[in-house]
Amino acid sequence: MIRFFGIVAFSIALASLAGCGGPAGPETYPVTGKVTIDGKPADGLSITFNPVETGKDAAGGNVGADGIYTLYTGVEGKEGAQPGKYKVTLSDPSDTSYMQSGGGDPTKIQGGRVPVEYKNSSTTPKEVEVTAGPNTINIEI
Repeated sequence: MIRFFGIVAFSIALASLAGCGGPAGPETYPVTGKVTIDGKPADGLSITFNPVETGKDAAGGNVGADGIYTLYTGVEGKEGAQPGKYKVTLSDPSDTSYMQSGGGDPTKIQGGRVPVEYKNSSTTPKEVEVTAGPNTINIEI
């Protein structure tokens, strides 16, 4: 009987250890910074870091009233981004020019606060690199 309880206790301990892995998803490092357009904080924009390398996840965040953003990766919203090179894109949720165009290509639409070339990862001139450790990456347009 003692042997039975010993096996049960060992099995429970082993099962609990199996669930104690590290955090889900890729290893990420904190990324924050300030986005400015013509020297003014870019309040209300969304920022996305689109990976240049395959096998990496995109990271994104929202820009606050002071222009400050913090990136999050994956569906879980894990804070930070994976190390590597990224193309930075910006979008303005309040920009209705895309909807007014009848659903045309948003990279071709002029107007709004975000210059058209920054709206698509294939045309953005802004490329940055995230490194292991805390990152402060300011975006000035």
